[in-house]
This record gives sequence, C-alpha cells and structure tokens, in this order.
Amino acid sequence: MARPRAASGADAPKEPHAVSLKVLRLSRPSLAHQSPLPIANTKISNKAPLSFPSTDSDDQFILTPNYDPALTLHTSSPSPPAFGSVYVGETFACTLSANNEITDDEIDKVVTSVRIVAEMQTPSSVASLDLEPASDSAQVEGLATGDSLQKIVRYDLKEEGNHILAVSVSYTETRIGQDAQAASGRVRTFRKLYQFVAQPCLSVRTKASELPPLEVDNKSLGPYGKTRLLRFALEAQLENVGDGAVVVKQTRLNPKPPFKSMSLNWDASSDVSEIGPPTLNPRDVLQVAFLVEQEENRHEGLEALQKDLRKEGRATLGQLSIEWRGAMGDKGFLTTGNLMSRKRT
Repeated sequence: MARPRAASGADAPKEPHAVSLKVLRLSRPSLAHQSPLPIANTKISNKAPLSFPSTDSDDQFILTPNYDPALTLHTSSPSPPAFGSVYVGETFACTLSANNEITDDEIDKVVTSVRIVAEMQTPSSVASLDLEPASDSAQVEGLATGDSLQKIVRYDLKEEGNHILAVSVSYTETRIGQDAQAASGRVRTFRKLYQFVAQPCLSVRTKASELPPLEVDNKSLGPYGKTRLLRFALEAQLENVGDGAVVVKQTRLNPKPPFKSMSLNWDASSDVSEIGPPTLNPRDVLQVAFLVEQEENRHEGLEALQKDLRKEGRATLGQLSIEWRGAMGDKGFLTTGNLMSRKRT
C-alpha cells in the first residue's frame, strides 16, 4: 500500500503580508484631443463632449485637426501596461510605496524596520538603484496602520529592449502580548518584478563622405613642403519614431582627435532666435550636417588615425549627441556610438 505523501512547507497556505507594494510612474501631463459631435437634429449640443467649448471648432469636418485640447493627468497602476510609452534617452521615474495593510481588528500586530531595495535589469546589465526617500521616520519609528513609506527611483534609459524593475520589500512583523510586551517578531520579505519595453524616440541614420583634402604649408618639409589635412562631410537623418512631437534643442558632434567639427545647421546662424529649434511631429525627418576637418599641427590621435586608415581604410570621426524636449518639457538625450567614414576603395 502506497504511503501518503508527506506535507511540505510549500504546500502550507501562505499567510498574507502585512505590507503591500504599489508602483506608480511619475510623468508629466499630456494634451488630450477632443472633437465635437456632428450637427444633428437633436437637443444635444454638438459641443457637449468638449471640456472647454470653443468657437474655433469646425462643426462640419470633425476629423480635421481642429481639436479642443485639454490637459490630461496620468496615474499608473502597478501593472506594466500602465507605464505607457517609455523611450530611450529619457529618465524613467516612479514612486515605490510600501503600505501598512494591517486592519483595525489586528491590534496585536506592529510593523517596523520597513526597507525598500530596487534594481533595474536591462538587456546588457543589472544596476542597483539609488532611492530618494520622502521620509525615513518609518524605518525608525515603525509604520502605523494605514501609513506608507514612499521612495522615488530615477533611471536614465540608454538602450532599447526589455527592462525589468525589481523591487524588494522587507519588514519586521511583531506581535504584542496582553502585557504590552513584544511576544515575538519575525522578518518578512517579498519581491516583485515590473517589466516594460524601452523604445527609441529618435531614429538616427548617418552617412560620412570624404572631401578633397586641404593642403597647407609645412615649414619642416622645406619651402615647398605641403601637409594634406583630411576633411569629411557628416550627414545625419533624425526621424521621430515616437508618439508625440519633440523639439530638437541641440545636435552636437563630439569629434575624435585630431579632428574638429563645425555645425552646418540652424545653430550655425549668428541669430539663432530668429530661426528657433526645429519641431518634429511623429514620422517627421530632420536632416543635419557637420564639416569634420583634421586640425593643423595637432598630434593627439594622429597615430591612431593613420593606423586605422592603413588597417581598415576608415577614420573614426566622433560621436553625435542629440538633445530634445517633449511636448510638456520632458528632457531627452541620446549619444551615438563612434561614427566612421566610408571605407576607401
């Protein structure tokens, strides 16, 4: 006769935790578009769905971009879909809230030493996160019934793909005896994972073309000695692949020695205020260009440049840095890898 299987600790019913965790993403408000109703022979006004009716709305063509914009505040629940669109180059910020869930009937329970630890798992690494405390009093005095311990976490997104925010909460649960003395105490902990996908906001495509070299006099080679300085034209296409409009504040090429760069874009004008930074709506493309020239009499990086030209037939020009702002002022920053010139044939 077969023996009954012995009960294990894993089979025992799990006791609910006295502390719960909520994760809310911090984000700016956005513009919500509202359209009027078509004109009909009803008693309902065609401006009924508008929060702030305007005389500028088009009653005949309600599908045109004649919207009545209103600010929408966003609140996020702990589920990953509530995080919304998350873009590379922006700062992901959220509030971690540990809440005391002890009911009024459980007056013999006390929660103390609440601690929150978080880390971000990216496609290439795992990083521990620094938390900004709203108040540290709960870790010393304990967490009263209905109170919460809140921390703020911020992380600069630098790569595409799946990201996992791992949050661990630990606390001490103590039972108070009838004589108001601590009868027993135990440390409890739990861990939750929140997954989201970081997607690009700006897509960058580059092309570098070699220009005729600039010949300058070299006195060390005699009266007829000449030095050939390399020159390149670097072009980049910036496409807005996000959901909202962005303002490109700055595009800068950080050249690698012995090169220097000169912008050929809107910021090259003497009066930038008249032109202003360009605005890219979704799927818009912005073309930027830079003139990259080898500096005269600069020896830093010259040996590495000559080695690359002999070995690979290409030169490393530098890195492109892009700064932008969202519709509500959200900051974005992106730096490409090292940009290379075309291989010489």
